[in-house]
Amino acid sequence: MTEGNFHRLSFTEAGPCEIAKLLEALEPSISFFMDRHEDERMAFDFSLRIMPNAYASFQTMSGMSNMRQKNHVALDGNDDLCLLVHRGGHPIQMRLHDRRHGRDEVTVGPGGPAHLRGNDERYSAWSLTSHSQVICVSRAHIAAAVGDLDHALDHGVPQSAALDLLCGYARTLASDIGPLDGEVLLQARKTLTDLFILAVDPTRDAIEATKDSARAARLARIKDDIWANLSHPDLSLEWIAARHGFSPRAIRNLFYASSANFTDYVLAARLERAHELLCDPRLNHHSITAIAYQSGFGDLSWFNQAFRRRYKMTPSDVRRSRPVAPPT
Repeated sequence: MTEGNFHRLSFTEAGPCEIAKLLEALEPSISFFMDRHEDERMAFDFSLRIMPNAYASFQTMSGMSNMRQKNHVALDGNDDLCLLVHRGGHPIQMRLHDRRHGRDEVTVGPGGPAHLRGNDERYSAWSLTSHSQVICVSRAHIAAAVGDLDHALDHGVPQSAALDLLCGYARTLASDIGPLDGEVLLQARKTLTDLFILAVDPTRDAIEATKDSARAARLARIKDDIWANLSHPDLSLEWIAARHGFSPRAIRNLFYASSANFTDYVLAARLERAHELLCDPRLNHHSITAIAYQSGFGDLSWFNQAFRRRYKMTPSDVRRSRPVAPPT
């Protein structure tokens, strides 16, 4: 699937043609070589979001190795900073050909630091089945905002709340949320870059300069969690606060800062979910009561009242006006 600046490729048995498609998707940003690792079966599932001077990807790869050599560096001139984060499966083995002895071999695995490198470096990487994220941003955009970039390049980026926030935001970008264009795409890149700075080693001034991006990313993550748990019986301000390690007041203030309100947001999300389900002709066998409960409403009369206030129609009216289900 290719949609604007989003790419999704998945092959359970990858060969030269499949690898060529993957490299073609990445070619505007970076070039490298991919091949089979020893005699392993090659397979991959790869999602990518490309932005100006930045990209975010999430991938599951098996039996593959990749290599960036001098000719690749000369070809694209890319010296961006690239963060590799292990997300599960086998460790990823890396050899960095331009680094000093002792820093030239790196294992990126569970619970360890994320690996930071410059795209002007030659490297080789290989793994059995592994899940990982790659986040690349412009070196020029972050160099002055990071306290000790050389230390991060040598020792990696340790696990932290800031790294977790960056990974969560990057995972959303590298998913099928539709094309991002114009100012929306540039804002996504800015937020990604700001979170990258916070995860690596921000200066005091950078912490202040990036606080809006951090706040927006935290709020987006909380909203995603709300949507994922609309029907959960414990969904509340206190429950969400505990899941994210914040006080209820901090969560409330995040919503207030965006001119929103936690309770109103949850209600609007539940109503939207109910509306989507009522409009789905495949759910004709579900009663309106069942759909209300599936959307998180425990009181049917309150659901009907709130739904009519929001959509100026009753749930039954919406169901009658939907398309007819196609024959099976």
